[in-house]
Amino acid sequence: MPQEVYIWQKKWNQYLQPAIEQTTPYVIGWRFLAGEFEPDGQVIYPSIQFDHLQQTNLPLTAVYRFDRLRPLPSVDEVLTLIQQSPAYQIHHIHRIELDLDWPTPKLSLYIQLLRSLKAKLPKDVRLNITMIPDWMRSPVFPELTEQVPYPVLQVHSVDNPHIGLFNNNTALMYIQKMNRLTRHPFYVALPTYGLKIQTTPSGTIYAIEGENDFKTGKSGQELYSNPQQVRALIEQLQHNTPINLRGIIWFRLPIASDQRNWSLDTWMAMIKHQNLHGQIMVKEIPDPNTPEAIKITLVNQGNIALPLPSIVSLRCKTADGLFPYQLSVNHQGKYILNLTKQIAPLNTHQERVIGWMRCD
Repeated sequence: MPQEVYIWQKKWNQYLQPAIEQTTPYVIGWRFLAGEFEPDGQVIYPSIQFDHLQQTNLPLTAVYRFDRLRPLPSVDEVLTLIQQSPAYQIHHIHRIELDLDWPTPKLSLYIQLLRSLKAKLPKDVRLNITMIPDWMRSPVFPELTEQVPYPVLQVHSVDNPHIGLFNNNTALMYIQKMNRLTRHPFYVALPTYGLKIQTTPSGTIYAIEGENDFKTGKSGQELYSNPQQVRALIEQLQHNTPINLRGIIWFRLPIASDQRNWSLDTWMAMIKHQNLHGQIMVKEIPDPNTPEAIKITLVNQGNIALPLPSIVSLRCKTADGLFPYQLSVNHQGKYILNLTKQIAPLNTHQERVIGWMRCD
């Protein structure tokens, strides 16, 4: 199945080029964040290194995003965001995708906006949009899909923390429903990333973090995209491909500095269709700074990120845990380190010291 990938960094760094080079043989195009309207009305145009992308000789699509927390944009606001971007103005990239979290009851207005936008843009511009599953409740949804050549259905979301970012069975249901509701070709966007969220006591999300930690430090809930669930969906789609599904677009390209994303090992195994395997080993490492003390260290020796083990057994009684572990005694009287809170999974080739012990 054809694959493309989103590059979503607002500030490009030295880690992007090697990731692009490794990925190039396995994808048929790049989609990159070209401009964004933030909640406060500020416009951001990422510092894109276009030469890295153009050297791959793959098609480029510029994506323009309007944050969900700001008012619905006008045609002129969308047009201005596009036309003033370096991607459009300097590099003449006329494959354009809009990422707007439009409310479902107002999709008729979105259809009007798209028609007006197409009338004002040059004829050689190919306009596409991303779609969310909730829009399929609308009676005008089939009409909306007809406005663009290849809409992109996003099957990942942070709307319900109890479900997580992604569930392969739910995603398959959405894809099949999209296939039934329209005879129009479409792509599906699959996740690679993780997030940390803050919620109110009632469960309402009020803050979302990607690569960076909250100022509050250890609080918040970690959500991540399970690569094995994503692989399960791909296998289901390959076995029985919906007639209108044209391919996969990955969100987002993993790079070495992105702490809430798959590792490059996981990413390459996924796009090359290699086996996914994970194994967390517990290692005892002498502490050079403390005589006779041993650091209890978790090491991921597989090619996928794994959740931290809930219990780690100890062979010595003098010990203590480090966040998110605490020292406990099980029902057999054995000393253990007990996981108190599931945080970000342990990535490939990553180590985490979770406690110490001293064997007297």
